Formats: sequence, structure tokens, C-alpha cells
Amino acid sequence: MKQIIKIFFFLIAIITCDNLYAQQIPLNQSVQNRLNELMFEADSFVFSSFRSMNWIELQQTGAFNKSSIQDSVFGLNTGLKSDIKNTNLIRTSDGKNVFTIDPYIEAGIYKSNRKDNVLTGFAGGVRLQGVFNNKFSFNVSVITNFNQYPAYIDSVIFERYDHYNPSSNKYIIPGSNAGALKNNNRFSNTNFDFNLTYTPNKYFLVSAGYGKQFLGDGYRSLLLSDNANNYPYVRLQARIWKLTYNVLYNHYTNNFWDETDGKPQPKYSTIHYLGFSTKKFQVGLFDEVTWLGKDTNFNRGFDVQYLNPLIFIRPLEFTIGSPDNAMIGFNLKYKIYKKGFIYGQLALDDLNLKEAFDNKKLSYGDKYALQLGIWNKDIFNVKGLSYRFEWNGVRPYVYGHGVGGQIGLNYTHYYQSSTDPFGANYHEFISLFNYDKNRWYASLENLYTIRGENPGLYYNNGEDLYGGETGVPRLGSTTLQGIHTKYSFNQLTAGYLLNPANRLSLEINVAYRSRNSTVVDQSEWLFGIGIKTNLYNFYHDF
Repeated sequence: MKQIIKIFFFLIAIITCDNLYAQQIPLNQSVQNRLNELMFEADSFVFSSFRSMNWIELQQTGAFNKSSIQDSVFGLNTGLKSDIKNTNLIRTSDGKNVFTIDPYIEAGIYKSNRKDNVLTGFAGGVRLQGVFNNKFSFNVSVITNFNQYPAYIDSVIFERYDHYNPSSNKYIIPGSNAGALKNNNRFSNTNFDFNLTYTPNKYFLVSAGYGKQFLGDGYRSLLLSDNANNYPYVRLQARIWKLTYNVLYNHYTNNFWDETDGKPQPKYSTIHYLGFSTKKFQVGLFDEVTWLGKDTNFNRGFDVQYLNPLIFIRPLEFTIGSPDNAMIGFNLKYKIYKKGFIYGQLALDDLNLKEAFDNKKLSYGDKYALQLGIWNKDIFNVKGLSYRFEWNGVRPYVYGHGVGGQIGLNYTHYYQSSTDPFGANYHEFISLFNYDKNRWYASLENLYTIRGENPGLYYNNGEDLYGGETGVPRLGSTTLQGIHTKYSFNQLTAGYLLNPANRLSLEINVAYRSRNSTVVDQSEWLFGIGIKTNLYNFYHDF
């Protein structure tokens, strides 16, 4: 054992490099916003709407250059001194190899006008990253959280308690896994993620891990987002000419909804995503199928027929008599001028156009979702100031499932939506300013959503992905059916990067959230200040 330990530390001692980094690019919105800017400066053919990228696959294009202190998170050599304020806690290198260790820290205090006491949040963990020979990379993170939340998040958490085993005292935390309830409504949970990636050359990539994915160029994704908890996945990528092809095999679970033999019901997903890109125009073609791995009557596991790597091979699904849930979609992006692009998405779950034309009414089975958005950098000629405006419209029953009573075949993981946190049956408008200069950064988000919610009908109104479709009227389904419930979320954030390499930041924010309809009237102010390692998104703007 001593020899193994010596060898381990010897390997650490010979690994890392000053202008090379070893990680999955964080899905954090500030990082992704800066990545948009870098792509504009590179003016390259890189297909941007598969966001769960490894930095090595971008680095191999040779299109990205150092530019800003903010870029230290990508491992670019920005000329900063290698001291505690600019580099990883532990960093060693030898030219083609990298090993880094960073702490994960979060400590904050918050005040809500709907709670008497000051709220506190603490998190601690460690993050390890490495690269070997510029081809093989890995990252591992373990983080334990002890958090109190504002009243509106508490209400969502308590609605999703483990109704199969309430004595377990476990509750789902939005965007995370289950947490144990402690004193003073404090939740304790541990999150784990890792990734292994092999890039033998600029044409191929193989990756496996436990984490999240994001497809699209928007703030939200209507195809697959990082809204839900982490999950196991395998990713294959091929790049040639102007084409980029990704295949994802994901393992989801129906936690807190259905259990088989006392364990969360497993389900699987295969996703094909083909991208074509030029310097101005990009299009992505998407298909996905979800199936249950186990039920009380069968143990199907991973169906090897879905290893098929070809996109839009739906006949295969029909030939095997599939009862599974499939979806197709499209992603578009167009560079309208030097500093901006427009983008959009279309997700098609089911369509019954003939029935709709014949009856002049849409069926509940007409399930589709649309996104339109625009993003601009350096607006008002202010360098580092970007702006995004986005609209998302989702029909009732999209992403849900009710065929054969298999509600668990919906597009969810861990009792959470795999796309937008609002689920379905809504219109959402998002305005987002981002600014960064040297180590300073700020953002202003204004979100307004109208959602149709259940008025007490005996059948699902369409917004609940777990509501099923039993008893739903065949015709007459309209977006926002039900009680019109208006959500407003407004947040101003300002921060200072203590260490741009691992995004350790001092941050202060103020937020206002309201939810109003004829039957509900809620509002809440929240003020917060703290220190945190800003690497992940937790979408609490709902």
C-alpha cells in the first residue's frame, strides 16, 4: 500500500502545464456567456449548441486565443502570475500533462422578508482535474451542502417529498439530488460528478461520466438542459468538414415517483444530435427515445437495439413494437452581424395535424415547444456588456407521457424536468444582461412567465409532467389552459473573482420573486452575500 501511495504522489508531481487545462467547460451561465464571446472572436466553424464540451475538443481547433482574465477558467495563458490569486490550489505540469486540485467553497448569509431568521448556506468539497498527453482528460468533484432556502423554494421541496417512504426524511432539492431535512429547515446533501474523455485526434471523442448535458444556444433548452440532477452518461462524437455528430446514452431514474423492488425505477435515453455549421449559420438535428429499464412485470435493462448510432431511424423503433417515448427537434443559430446572433429551437413530441385540420381544433396530442432568442456582445459599445432576450413557448402535455399508463416514460430525471423548470403549458420571457471587466462581473435577470395551472379538474391540465393523460379531452387543448398564473423573477448580482482559475468569487445579490393568479398571491424579497466557487447552475428562477 505504501508503494502505491508513493507512485500516486509521484504521478501528481510530474503532471500539468501553464497553458493547458483539463476540464469539462462549466455550464455556469457566466462561463458560457464568455464562451459565446470567444467563439465570436475566433470566427470559427465550431458547432456551439452542444454545450457540455471538454476544453480539449475546442483547443484542437486552434481557433481560440487568450484574451481576458476571465478566460483563466478555460486554462488559457493570460499572462497572470502563478500565485494563489490566479491559479489552482495545487497545480503541477510537465508540458503535455496536467493535474490540478481545487477546493469547492460556499458560505453565504441571506435574508428573506417571508422568514424571521437569517438564512445560511454552506458547502465544501474538492475538485480534481487532469490531462495526459493532450488526449485523455478527467475531472472529479464531490461537494456536501448544508443549506436553508427562501420560502418559495421550500414550498417546491416539500411538494416533492418521498411519498413512498416519508420516514426517510429525504426531499428533492431543485437541480440537485435528495437532501436530508435537519433542524431549522436546513437540508443536507452531497453531489458527485465526474468525467473521463479521450480525444485521439480532432475528429473523434469518447466520453463517459456522471453529470449533466445542455443542448442549444439559449439560457434555457427545450431539448435537454442542466435543470435536473446528475446522471450517468456515455458520449460519442465525430467531426468532419462542417459536420459535428454527438450520440448520448443516458441513464435516468424515476426517484420519488415509482419504485421497483424498493429502488428508484430506472429508465434510459438515447440521443442523436447532428450539427452543421458555417461561420454564420448553424443547424442542429435532434432525436431522442426514452424507455423504462425495469417494472414490476419485466426487467428490460438497456435495450441494445437503441445502441443504433444513426439519427432519425424511427422505423427501427416501430419494427421492434416499441411502446417507448420518442421526440425530435431542431436547433438554429444565425450570426446576423459582427457582434450578435439569433437562435431558436423546436421540439416535437407528438403531432396529429390531420385531426387538427379536420376538426379545426388542436388535439392534446399536438405536443410541441418553441424557442426564439437573440444574443449580443458589447452592446451600447461597452466592452464586456452582453444582452440576451429569449422567449420559450411550450404546449400542454409536452414532455409528459400517458400511453399505456406508463407515466414514468416522461422526459424527466429524479422527479425533475429535463428541460425548463416550468415543465409545460407556459410562455416564458427572459431578459438577461451580463457584464465583466477584469475580475469584476455583474448580471441583471428579468423573467416573466405565464403558465396555465390546474383549476381542480379531474384530469391533468397539461403543466404537470407526471399528471398523465387519462381522461383528458381529445380536442380543444390550448396553451395556457387553466388558471393563468403569472411568475416574475428579477435578480441583480455583482461579484469579484478572487481566483479566475477556479471561479472562487465574492458575490452579492438581491432578488424579487412573485407568483400571482386568481387563487394565489405570493411575493418574496431575498438579499444575499457570500463567497462561492461559481461552476454550476442551479435554476431557482421559477
